[in-house]
Amino acid sequence: MPETVVHFQIRMPPVLHEKLASRAKDDKHSLNALVVGFLRDAVELHEASSSKKDATGTTPPS
Repeated sequence: MPETVVHFQIRMPPVLHEKLASRAKDDKHSLNALVVGFLRDAVELHEASSSKKDATGTTPPS
């Protein structure tokens, strides 16, 4: 399936940008790839925790 490109802008404090850009450079990835990876991981974690809800609709303690 072809990749769909959606343009999305985010504002962040300069210090956070510097940290993320430095990490991306160290990992030899683009800043965009790093942020997309973080978002993907967060969505997967959220979906996994949502699927663990019991029949009452509450999340069991970890």
